[in-house]
Amino acid sequence: MARHSRVRLADVAQLVGVSTTTASRALNGRGEISDATRAAVLEAADRLGFRPSPFAQSLQSRRSNTVGLIVPNVAHHFYATIVQGAQSYLKEAGYQLVLIDSGEDAEGVADAIDTLIGHWVDGIMITTTPFTAVGFSDLLNGTPCVFIDETVEGVGAGSITLENSEGVALLVDHLAETHGHKRIAFLGGRPDRTDGRERREGFLNAMARRGLLVAPEHVSEGEWSVRSGVEQTLHQIDLATPPTALIAASAELALGALAAARSRGLRLPDDMAIVSFDDPEVGALLEPALTAITYDTLAMGERSARLLVAAFDNESAPFNDVRLPVSLVTRRSCGCEFDTLQALKHAGFDDPRGRVTSPSPS
Repeated sequence: MARHSRVRLADVAQLVGVSTTTASRALNGRGEISDATRAAVLEAADRLGFRPSPFAQSLQSRRSNTVGLIVPNVAHHFYATIVQGAQSYLKEAGYQLVLIDSGEDAEGVADAIDTLIGHWVDGIMITTTPFTAVGFSDLLNGTPCVFIDETVEGVGAGSITLENSEGVALLVDHLAETHGHKRIAFLGGRPDRTDGRERREGFLNAMARRGLLVAPEHVSEGEWSVRSGVEQTLHQIDLATPPTALIAASAELALGALAAARSRGLRLPDDMAIVSFDDPEVGALLEPALTAITYDTLAMGERSARLLVAAFDNESAPFNDVRLPVSLVTRRSCGCEFDTLQALKHAGFDDPRGRVTSPSPS
């Protein structure tokens, strides 16, 4: 037999001199078969390099041992890390991950769901939600699913999201209590997204709890992009009474805010403090280093995969809304002291001569 030919179950059965049914039972550990026959079949399968067909196995077990993951931008660090966390758990659990980059539009997400269901995945993890609960229910048609960084109440096994409101409250409290800011503005993302809605609500609630007034013009929203951060920040700077501090609801918005403030010649944090809900990879290397809310994105992917796999064996389990903790990292963009040199050394970024240079403040 040529080495490139696919070895069939019939080939194993023929070598041993048994029926394909007997060979199948021996390989699956089922049925009443003598130890000698089972050993002979296993030895023949190993000698021929026989691998059971995943499709045939899925027909018998109604499981494909594959899980789908839909992300809007696989190149984004946030989603790439979620993929890494999910795949790490799924590999240990015996599942293969099928990844689709759908974009954020409804048609792309619908096509991704149809494609995954057509490939018999056991379940789907979804990170973007352009549909209502009814719309997702129709598309999924009973396929188990988990939402990541989004919540669609009552659909699927549940969702894995962050403590969005708590994170923004930590930023408000730090700016007000530690640095005395009262005129704080909020740069938001899309209000139709769970994170955009909850972070905006968290800001308003935290300001109200502290008795701080929020002028309507100090709350803005847009896309989750650097460009939107620039546009929203320029709007805030040009107000008759500009804020003394900005809270950006994402890393992209924060990077745009920093760029806009520098384009107007503002000294940071003296003229304006800027803080971020997300902590970008380069947050500690920016000038000034960015104060931010940080969290474990790997854990988001891992917990999402774990929740989905658990749902395969308990389809009647109630909807599970899991909230992951967040924490505050203080740096110089809010006015706190921060040693960039020490941060680089702690992260292991020594140069070949064993030295690290800290960027000079502007």
